[in-house]
Amino acid sequence: MADAEQITIHSSWKGIITSYGGAALILLGGSIAVSANGGRLLPILILLGGMILTAGVLFDYPLAATFDRDGVVRRALFRRHRIEWERVDQLTRTRPSIFAMRRQVVQGGLTAAVGKRRYLLTDAVESLDEHEALARLLDGHEIAFDGLLRPPDDVPPSWLYRRQKWRPEPDA
Repeated sequence: MADAEQITIHSSWKGIITSYGGAALILLGGSIAVSANGGRLLPILILLGGMILTAGVLFDYPLAATFDRDGVVRRALFRRHRIEWERVDQLTRTRPSIFAMRRQVVQGGLTAAVGKRRYLLTDAVESLDEHEALARLLDGHEIAFDGLLRPPDDVPPSWLYRRQKWRPEPDA
């Protein structure tokens, strides 16, 4: 992989589909409950919960994170959220998903710790090449990255099932 000024790491399709699908199912269930039962408290609470979950997924669940020398941009469906490296204390890993644990995967995606808050950057582990490119980008920044577990050699790149434009330029 070429030494790029930026790298994009994508979330997994399973994570994206289950997050959007789960929120949509609760919203649909709440809508059906309100239409069948009228203005009762429980159906309205289910509908409101579905609306909040759907808004949260649409505006905050990262489809991808683009890292550059100055910071990281979390790309959700309806929002771009930039976090400057000066604000980030460390990069950590999430717990692996239920699907990943069934496959004996012991690492999860990336999160950025900003003070006491953690921002999900990707929900799946990056490939070794992506990890090394990210390490090169972070070189010179005071971010705790060295303690982050390296991904296994057999993890495919996150752009594998994405459009051609997300593939990195081949080494010259």
